[in-house]
Amino acid sequence: MRLRSVALVLIALSVLVKGLIVQEAFFKEDDFEFSARAVEDSLGWDYLTRMHHGQFMPGGFLLAWVLTRIAPYSWGLVTGVGLVGHALAGLAVLHMLTVVFGRRRGILVPLAIFLFSVLTVPVTAWWAAMLNTIPLLIALPMAVAAHVKHLRTGRLPLALQAVGWVLFGLAFFLKAAVIVILLLALTLGYFRDRARVGPRTWILYGTALAGYVMLYFTLGGGGADEGSGFPGVPVALDLTWQLLGRTLATSVLGGPGRWFSGHDWATVSPLLTVVIVALVLLAVLVALTIRYRRRAVWAWLILLGYVLAAGLAPVLVGRAHMLGGFLGSDTRYLADAVPVMALVIGLLTMPVVGEAEPYRRELPSREVRFGTGGMLLGGFLVGSLISITLFGTHLGSRRAEFIANARQALAELPNDRPIFDRVAPDFMISPTYGEYALLSRIVLPLAPQRMLELYLPGAGPEGLVFDDQGRLRPVTVDGRKVDPPGSCWKADGTDVVVPLHEPVPLGGLVRLGTYSPGPGRVTLVLGDDRKHVEVGEGLSQIYFTAPGDLRSVRLTEMTQGVKMCFGDLTIGRPVAAP
Repeated sequence: MRLRSVALVLIALSVLVKGLIVQEAFFKEDDFEFSARAVEDSLGWDYLTRMHHGQFMPGGFLLAWVLTRIAPYSWGLVTGVGLVGHALAGLAVLHMLTVVFGRRRGILVPLAIFLFSVLTVPVTAWWAAMLNTIPLLIALPMAVAAHVKHLRTGRLPLALQAVGWVLFGLAFFLKAAVIVILLLALTLGYFRDRARVGPRTWILYGTALAGYVMLYFTLGGGGADEGSGFPGVPVALDLTWQLLGRTLATSVLGGPGRWFSGHDWATVSPLLTVVIVALVLLAVLVALTIRYRRRAVWAWLILLGYVLAAGLAPVLVGRAHMLGGFLGSDTRYLADAVPVMALVIGLLTMPVVGEAEPYRRELPSREVRFGTGGMLLGGFLVGSLISITLFGTHLGSRRAEFIANARQALAELPNDRPIFDRVAPDFMISPTYGEYALLSRIVLPLAPQRMLELYLPGAGPEGLVFDDQGRLRPVTVDGRKVDPPGSCWKADGTDVVVPLHEPVPLGGLVRLGTYSPGPGRVTLVLGDDRKHVEVGEGLSQIYFTAPGDLRSVRLTEMTQGVKMCFGDLTIGRPVAAP
């Protein structure tokens, strides 16, 4: 009972630390696309099975849909769910360690290393990473625990539990497939002579995994359009050094101690001295554990194999050829390895339940073991808490203020004022997200009832646009003005065709100058779309959006007796008028 109480206190403290740090973060990048799609789409097969840059994550999309529908852009709700997930992951690791090593005080050491590892903190500061990784942090240790129980008893329901946990992880993250390899390695290394299972277990695991792979490729996963590709050798070597040396080695020992900051995010940037010290210390630990612990080599290979298969390989064949070795300094690619790290630390320091002769030679005295272990654990915890705190100093963004302002603006805006679309400012989202980098998509969850108005704005002599602070301001166009031949395009009882001198960019806007001797009405024909506009007396303009492949605009159905004249044309990006 005392062991469990201490473990629960550690779990609660780790959740508190994570909560205090990530409360300053906010939605970013993929999060905005997930939120928009959750409002655009009904909850169905097509929505759940959509591939997101090669990632198949119906569980994540389901959770995103529910949370967005409950409270769009509520960082408190999202992080609350994430922190509950961290608590469940802590309980899952505790369960795994108890099953593998028994109820002994020694399991508190690997549990603490899992709970306070800096690697699991950044994924809670990014909703998309949270949706992928935290369920895997739960699924992996639960699958290991069920599998080890199955090895000891031979009971098929326990193998089915392990398969269920693997499939649960796969519903959120493709990397969960590596769990099956981990179970095989654990069996061969520590249960080969005592496993009460036969080939049917591995046939079961293989069948489940094969079924998932078939579904994945049937749905279009792994296609060439997902940005995959192998980088050159220099990039691959740099990525490996960044991931294994600068990120993994320093984080295992409580680092990195220093971060490189981006927008509401940070990647590791340890001093070279810290990296060297970490590698030397790791080498000493490897040598000592091999000297005293049987199968220590196997334990280290399990950790290294998992990191290579689930951490390095997906990045190496994924985005590295586009973004380079710098990706190796991002902790989120190693966050799911932390439960494996806890398991391996247990394998290196404690016998598995029922293991005979776990040590090669007599261990050093109790005082030496506890003193050395306490110093290493204390150094890890202090270093981790410092690194976690320093990571928190890089959080905070203008995005939260933008969303708050946009929420208020949409709530106060009457429905008869057109809102023209634009590409979001760079601090909100990268333009590489295409149509989901448009502000219409980003603000949609704040006013889902205005989807048609936001996605297909009308046309008129005036309109509004979101400025870089999320406020709605009168619109104008920043672009190159082109004058018509002669004084203007005149409407002499016939339709007027106005050529567009350049394509209208995504999120772009067109301004067409007008003159009318009196109030009137005109219809703009934009491909298959028709927009009706009221034109005032005197000089004015019409603002409208148009498809990028449109080469001309036809103006028709003009008020009889009102001889309108259409003047200068400007195509460009919509901006707030001064």
